Amino acid sequence: MRKLLYISLTTAAIFLGSCSDSDFENAYRDPSTVTTTTVPKQFAGFMKINFEDVIPSYWNYFTVIRTTSLSYTQAHAVINGTGRYVPGPAVNDRWVRYYKFIAQYRELEKVMASLPAAEQAANRIYKVTSTIYLYDHTSKMIDNFGDIPFSEAGKISLTGGDYDAALAKYDNQTELYIKMLDELKGFSTELNTITLAAGIETTFKNQDLINKGNLVMWKNYCNSLRLKLLNRVSAVPAFTARANSEIAEIIAEAKIVDENSENIAFRVYNQDTDLDTSGFFDALESGNNNVAPKPMIDHMNTNNDPRKPWLFEKGASATTYVGLDPMLASGAQDQLISTTQIAIYNRSVISKNKWLPGTLINAAEVNLLLAEYYSRNGNGAVAKTYFEKAIRQSVEYYVRLGDKADVLTWKPTTEPTAAEVDAYITKINFAGATTAADQLKLIAFQKYIHYNIMQADESWAEQRRLKLPALSFMEDETSTIRKTPPTRWTYPNSERVYNTTNYNTVKDKDNLSTKIFWDVK
Repeated sequence: MRKLLYISLTTAAIFLGSCSDSDFENAYRDPSTVTTTTVPKQFAGFMKINFEDVIPSYWNYFTVIRTTSLSYTQAHAVINGTGRYVPGPAVNDRWVRYYKFIAQYRELEKVMASLPAAEQAANRIYKVTSTIYLYDHTSKMIDNFGDIPFSEAGKISLTGGDYDAALAKYDNQTELYIKMLDELKGFSTELNTITLAAGIETTFKNQDLINKGNLVMWKNYCNSLRLKLLNRVSAVPAFTARANSEIAEIIAEAKIVDENSENIAFRVYNQDTDLDTSGFFDALESGNNNVAPKPMIDHMNTNNDPRKPWLFEKGASATTYVGLDPMLASGAQDQLISTTQIAIYNRSVISKNKWLPGTLINAAEVNLLLAEYYSRNGNGAVAKTYFEKAIRQSVEYYVRLGDKADVLTWKPTTEPTAAEVDAYITKINFAGATTAADQLKLIAFQKYIHYNIMQADESWAEQRRLKLPALSFMEDETSTIRKTPPTRWTYPNSERVYNTTNYNTVKDKDNLSTKIFWDVK
């Protein structure tokens, strides 16, 4: 099999019929039989191809992030087995899906370019929104790997099937971030004035699997993504001034995801298509993937966190919530788990919930970013406002996840009261943190709780960037490769084999100790 990076035309999923959720599965044809497509159909195919990286799914959770991000962040309990800090071949799955995804995007570009100028202008919304979505996932790839093939990737169709001509160079990660930030800023401005013809508006609404054609939500998504990326690079000297000025502009415009009703997600609307969480319960409940981490549980116990019963269940043999200590030997950990002493993620609200959304950007996340921005710039009083708002939104978010739970056995019977949430916020006492450093510790811990297993990529990026929370990990003395959590993933072996010349330009960086460019602390 030739290099997976240059996905051939036969892997591009093209639509021949309507792509509404009710008949999505029937509309999604065998790509090997496809000869023609249109911009709207290609757009929906592009959005659908990597849904397993968004909607909680078996393959991504069990194969990829179970052995990587979830453990590196202690979103779930770290089981101290051999080789636990070496990503291994699992990351190949994420790589392959991303390059299938980008191949779909190139096909969309190709179809757009074939249209007359007037039709290209009329269909401009597909280019804008698909690129926003592309950059969201591209930023995650950069945050995991560093330099990646991008500008020349996925173009096998354009080379007429010539694999050698489609060999893709690695783009510099810093330059890619600049490109994304530049274009996202332009899209944000464009979305203020873009209008859709009636026919385009109807079709776009039907094919838009995320925001259902709502341009306000796309504007909010675009600006919130900008905010996240600007904040991530804010400590890099070359980006600091830009981050501060553009975040201020975004705040002034007030077009961001600010309330839970505005959250951007890949939602599950019915159970009749493959766009659902099928298999997620098995991924989370197998292999002790749902075991609760000690730092999170200890915080929740100490501060009476109202999210605790919505996120976790007590161990079947325990009378209190207990998290697994990452500093115990594996034998002791196994004993505690096997005797059901340790808490697990709530099965009603989380693992057996078939309606979990694929989170892209949510309000609690955005307001924690704003709290960090204001704290960093010396405005602790405003930071406190956003910090407390984010906590309330996070509580609401996880309580509302339980609304559509199919299995009610472990769902809490009463929702947190406003007084209970206020008491938790008072106990955290952001006002008592009088320095930016102390405020950042509180903000980072709330990110840790809010992201938990649901946004593992974001949690790992933020923990590497901030070096917070200060989590403890037992060294893996059996490993000759990596004894503590890595700072990046290594490239799949297929890159060495099939893209050798281009891989050789980055091979010196291809180790578990090289930092992503924004990791400067």
